[in-house]
Amino acid sequence: MTGERILIVDDEADIALILKLQLEDAGYRTVRVRDGVEALEALARDPFDLILLDIRMPRMDGIEVLERIRRDYPDLVAVMMTAHGSEDIAVEAMKKGATDYISKPFSSDDMKKRVERAIQYNRTRIENERLQREVEEERRKMEAILRGMADMLIAVDRQGLVMTVNRKAEELLGVSADAVHTLPVEELLAADLPPERLPSRVVLATGEPCLDVAYTLRAAGRAIPVLASAAPLVGAEGEMLGSVEIIRDISALKALEQEREDFVSMLSHDLKTPITAIVGSVDLVREGRLGKVTAEQRSYLDSAIESCTEMVEMIDTLLDVHKFEAGRMALALRDEELAPLLGRVMARFEPVARREGLTLRLTLPQEKIVVPVDRNKFVRLMGNLLSNAIKFTDEGGEIEVSAAALGGSEAARLVPPAFYPAGSVSPAGGYLHLAVRDTGVGIQDDVLVTIFDRFVQAKNRRQGKVSGSGLGLAFCRKVSDAHGGYIWVESEPGKGSIFRMLFPLAAPGSVT
Repeated sequence: MTGERILIVDDEADIALILKLQLEDAGYRTVRVRDGVEALEALARDPFDLILLDIRMPRMDGIEVLERIRRDYPDLVAVMMTAHGSEDIAVEAMKKGATDYISKPFSSDDMKKRVERAIQYNRTRIENERLQREVEEERRKMEAILRGMADMLIAVDRQGLVMTVNRKAEELLGVSADAVHTLPVEELLAADLPPERLPSRVVLATGEPCLDVAYTLRAAGRAIPVLASAAPLVGAEGEMLGSVEIIRDISALKALEQEREDFVSMLSHDLKTPITAIVGSVDLVREGRLGKVTAEQRSYLDSAIESCTEMVEMIDTLLDVHKFEAGRMALALRDEELAPLLGRVMARFEPVARREGLTLRLTLPQEKIVVPVDRNKFVRLMGNLLSNAIKFTDEGGEIEVSAAALGGSEAARLVPPAFYPAGSVSPAGGYLHLAVRDTGVGIQDDVLVTIFDRFVQAKNRRQGKVSGSGLGLAFCRKVSDAHGGYIWVESEPGKGSIFRMLFPLAAPGSVT
């Protein structure tokens, strides 16, 4: 049973009855009317899937009804019925929108086949129209997305010829999409790169995405710094049709970077200079050159100088982190004997630890260990870790610095995968393993990995005896990376922390 509704329009009652019986026997639902006027009334009342429409009828003929149907009911399929010998009229009706026609007299099988074919044809037509509307909607959406993109988009075919560009590309490059169609991409993009290194060309050559390529684009009489990525343009069967390159104008980022450079320069000069003057002035007063100083006054002056010193160290740390990130920090690597190097660091912090009521201990192996490091950077790294340990350990606590030489395989097993990808540590060669352990407040699990990022501090550590800038551990990570080493932390709130480091015992192949 198909269940489609068919409207039979014929003024000959016997023919209409035969059609009704045969169609209902085939599973269709039918309604019979006598002429075109009744047909339009029936259509206004109920929906139908097909109309069997006689051409010659009183009051309103089939052609006129057909014209009304095409105007008011465009999805209704019409099959015309005509007397034998009037096929020319039926053909004319098909030109006006009828799907098929049946010549009277007709056989039952032929009539049902034509009805079934007409209904199926109409279903297919309606479905195709729906799909076309969806495709058009998606096309318009995609067009709106591409035109609204803040980045340039350029699509090229397998030969590297431009297929399309979006509005942003038209604006920045000063071209129109029609004008650059089929133009080689290297002619459109006047870049300071060889043509074969353009991301879109790299994708065409390799079939793989090419990401984050920085270059300078010359367009509209100016140089535009850009960051580009490209990916394969793949067809429905998985074949590569070309590539799509997304190009981002990073002029604003470059300007922001220059502002950061200017700010860093300001820090190094405009802040450190007055602080140095303050320290000099306070020192003159503390030494009694401007008059007698009491013990209580000297205590306050000492605190002021310590605070200024901390400020200068904070500025120096920020400057060094910036230099590391910019690739401008050069390391002076020398083979250093570990025991005296750590001994000097520990001696510097002994008075501070004693004043805070803490025990400071150094545990070293009996054998001599020599490690290639930049002495100043290494001493500052250890100083930051010891300073943190003292800040976040309560009176009566203990801080221990220990060291050991490890083989590559043993060292590789120590590094947690949360901090470095598996396989990062080479099993070849040896490593110095350093650990700074304290019995302080500890660190929450949710910040263990991010604590080495700039300006990050664990919540419970911010509530310690002294707050910090969140730059010290970032500096430690940069120093460790520059030495080809590794740094991570193991901790549990309320049970202290252990900062562990690995330094290669052989100098890294290249140090910047």
